[in-house]
Amino acid sequence: MTFPPLVLIHFLAGSVGILAGFMVFALPKYSPSHKVAGKTFLIAMLVLGLTSIYVAYIRTIFLSLINGIFICYLVASSWMAIKRKPGSTGYFEQVALAVVAVVAIMYFIFGMQAANSETGKLHGFASPVFYFFGCIATFAAALDMRMIYCGGVHGKQRIIRHVWRMCFTMFMATAAFFLGQAKLFPDAVRTIELLAIPVVLVILLSGYWLVRIGFTKFINTFSRK
Repeated sequence: MTFPPLVLIHFLAGSVGILAGFMVFALPKYSPSHKVAGKTFLIAMLVLGLTSIYVAYIRTIFLSLINGIFICYLVASSWMAIKRKPGSTGYFEQVALAVVAVVAIMYFIFGMQAANSETGKLHGFASPVFYFFGCIATFAAALDMRMIYCGGVHGKQRIIRHVWRMCFTMFMATAAFFLGQAKLFPDAVRTIELLAIPVVLVILLSGYWLVRIGFTKFINTFSRK
């Protein structure tokens, strides 16, 4: 392996991020331990995204390269959704919109290249994978455009913006680790039924919190913290 230290950092960042992400789901909200887990997840995912960009560039794996940029965008914009004063935007949001727009375009370009290739894949990935992430990136870009046009987000929308972006980052990390790196697991557990459990769990927990925030008075408690 050409860059073992960097690959090791990438692996450790992903592992720490996944563990911290599940702790965020499980720990009592607003508790000191929950805040520590959240910050750990943020830092780990940024390291994961940055190392993914470099490793994917060296190995010419287009999906991983764009995913690395997308992960950095998601966690950074999620963090800014909480740190930014409600009903306000700035240069960060404009730059983030430009980044995710380029990311969405690249997903679709690579998807078309995969679809038109002899094997139907691009570096091992079929076109639907690129199109799936391209649709999510397009959705994020559309929300960014709306937010900038409206001058920011308030109340529940602000918290939902924070949560869904962190949750999708968690989904990307767990899917890449448990499904994308299945060869690292012992033969006894190397089945799609077992390895998909953490990924499905992230989807269910993400849905639970988004529904709870969107359709209950959870936001009132959050706003007082």
